[in-house]
Amino acid sequence: MRAVIAVILAGTLLGLVAPPSFAGSDWVEIKDPNELRALYSNKTFRGNGWIGHYRADGTGVVVIQGSQPVRRTWTVKGRDQVCVTPEIGSVQCFTFKYASDDRKSILLTNVATGFSLLFAVEDGIQKF
Repeated sequence: MRAVIAVILAGTLLGLVAPPSFAGSDWVEIKDPNELRALYSNKTFRGNGWIGHYRADGTGVVVIQGSQPVRRTWTVKGRDQVCVTPEIGSVQCFTFKYASDDRKSILLTNVATGFSLLFAVEDGIQKF
């Protein structure tokens, strides 16, 4: 249970800190299910103090600095959301925007809470 609380707290705190490289960008909403699938398929997400790896088969793992990896599944919901279910915890759904000047800079927003998180997306994943 502590690990779940740490992951939720860290995710919330990380969403309040914006790396300078994301400042001043215009953001474009991702509203295409195929583009959302491509965003998660065999990609690595790198944020401030965390990293996530997502496979095209709908599985993934997130590691927050100093914590154990948390496995999860993901699925596209509707035209504009991805919902993630951690191995311990409840489903969370997110919307996404990319920076108009850098499509690898992504702004994720939790649909239920409104908290946003900035990260960079890279092709490829590590084994997990």
